[in-house]
Amino acid sequence: MRSFEELHGDVVLFLYILSSLLGTLTESKRKVLKIVKNLFGFLVVLILIMGSLPAHVLAVENAQSEREFDEKHYHMDGPMVIEVILRTNYADGVSTEQSIQKTVWSMEDFWSEYAGWQLVNQDHGKMVFERKIEDISPAMKENGHFGLTDDGVLTIFEGKPDEQKVIQTFFQIDVGKVESSRLKELAEGIPIESWYNFEDMLHTFYKIKKSQPVR
Repeated sequence: MRSFEELHGDVVLFLYILSSLLGTLTESKRKVLKIVKNLFGFLVVLILIMGSLPAHVLAVENAQSEREFDEKHYHMDGPMVIEVILRTNYADGVSTEQSIQKTVWSMEDFWSEYAGWQLVNQDHGKMVFERKIEDISPAMKENGHFGLTDDGVLTIFEGKPDEQKVIQTFFQIDVGKVESSRLKELAEGIPIESWYNFEDMLHTFYKIKKSQPVR
């Protein structure tokens, strides 16, 4: 694709040639050629403006088209019931879903209510929204515990480690470098109370991650 500077140079040259011809033609032909020149200049400017539209403007237009499609897809002559799936993805890898039956009186009010969500799928009578939360899931805060498997893999359990309800595994640590008091805490399960605690524990134990043997 040619650059803006190259196109601009070609336009200037073409307009210069047209201007030169104006001086060699009769009065009637000069008027016609002058109109052609003006029209050409207008079209060139219009093309350059359209070609330089920023990406976010096009994205807005696409979003508007999507909403217009939705309005047509969900043509409303009165209240309508839509199944709404709300999918929340947490930073600890846990995803939750909630399904609700929503009575919609106005699509404009509906979109406003879910402005903080991203529409990922839709079908007649059903819409799926997603959002990402930079925090651990409520279930993890309530009943998640750090512990170790029998082979020393750092793991998150639902409940105490001896119940063996594994939620997520990470890496094997060198238990020989862990203080005995800390090992006891891991055996009993260390509660995960916050996102800060979650990251801090991972960072601490990653320092004593067991190196893989060289093969």
